Amino acid sequence: MSDRPELALQLAAAITSAWRALERAGDRAFRAFGLSRRAYLTLAAVDQGGPDGIRPSEVAAQLGVSRAAATTFIQRLEAKGLVETTPDPEDDRGVRVTLTRRGLEVLLRAGQLERRLAARAIEGLPASGILRAAHLLSEYVQRIERRQIEVLK
Repeated sequence: MSDRPELALQLAAAITSAWRALERAGDRAFRAFGLSRRAYLTLAAVDQGGPDGIRPSEVAAQLGVSRAAATTFIQRLEAKGLVETTPDPEDDRGVRVTLTRRGLEVLLRAGQLERRLAARAIEGLPASGILRAAHLLSEYVQRIERRQIEVLK
């Protein structure tokens, strides 16, 4: 009979290892565009704002970071000419962030590269196994979140 706590730790370790490998591969790929993974994710968050742009606080919420951290990321991207900030028409004190044409091109090209790398990583694996793993991990996340809520009660 298997030791459930040991299995749980093995699963957590495997997920952590996979995530770290994915991050390293992404970082190497994004460097080709002069980006870090965080910069790419910031560009993607800005893109979600569409043509009207997005507030830095909304970027922060999407990235799970403080507003100050998001502002720093945005300033770095602005210095590279990938985003621009304009006054927020709804809030005199705020700004809206939008992608520049170059920022959109970089985001699209980096995204295509990320998809190609992801596809290459699963080459030769059966689709049914991938779907089972995705389902299992989704259920795992739900269980963790439910347990977390139960612990907090």
